[in-house]
Amino acid sequence: MIKKILLLSSVVLLAGATASYADTLTLVGPIDTHDYQQTTNSPCVIGNSSCKNPAGFGVTTIFPNPPGDVYNMVASPIYTVSQIESIVASNAFWVGIDINQTSKSQTLDYFAMTVNGVVTDSFSTLTSVPSSNNGNGYADYLLETFKLASFAGTDSVQFIMNMPLANDGAEQFFLIGAVSTTPPPPPATAPEPSSLILFGTGLAAVAGVARRRMASVINSK
Repeated sequence: MIKKILLLSSVVLLAGATASYADTLTLVGPIDTHDYQQTTNSPCVIGNSSCKNPAGFGVTTIFPNPPGDVYNMVASPIYTVSQIESIVASNAFWVGIDINQTSKSQTLDYFAMTVNGVVTDSFSTLTSVPSSNNGNGYADYLLETFKLASFAGTDSVQFIMNMPLANDGAEQFFLIGAVSTTPPPPPATAPEPSSLILFGTGLAAVAGVARRRMASVINSK
C-alpha cells in the first residue's frame, strides 16, 4: 500500500511539474470496432510479444501479471522525430491502446511523450480503462493528439506510461497516423434518366414559346 501511495505521488508530482507547458492529451473510447490495428505501419512503442514492428523500430516489451499488478512508469526506447514522422507519415499522430484483462477493469493514470527529455504531451487523469473486447492487436482506446511539428528531425522522442492496476495479458501502446474523423462530403450525383427527359421537355417548351412570340412580332409589322 505504501509503495502504491508513493508511486501515485510521484506521478502527480511529475504531471504537476510539466502541466505548465505540456499539451493535454484526450483519451477516446472504448472503441468497439476494428478501425485501428497494430501492424507494421502502426508499431508498438510499449507492448507485448505479439507486437509486429518494422526492422529498426524498437519496442519496450511488457509481460502479463506485473509485480503488484502495476506497470510502474514504463519507458519506451528512444526514437528521433524523423523516425516517428516517417512511420506515421505526419507530424501529428495518435497512440492506440489495446487493453487485455480478466475480471477487473484496468486503470491508466499517466501517459506522456517527451522530446529531448522534456514532457510535451501528456495524459494524467486516473481513469478506468475496461477492454472493449476488440481482440488482440486492435485499439480499445485512442490517445489524441501528439504533435511534433515544432521540433527538429534529430530531436529525441520517448514515451512513458503508468498503470496502477493491470491484470491478465500485457497491453499494447502503438502509433497511429492521425486521420480526420469528419466524414467526406457526399459525391455529386448525376441526374436520373427521368429527370433528364423532364429537363429536356421543359427546354423544348420554352423554345416553342419563344418561336411563337417572335412570329407574332414579325406578323404585326
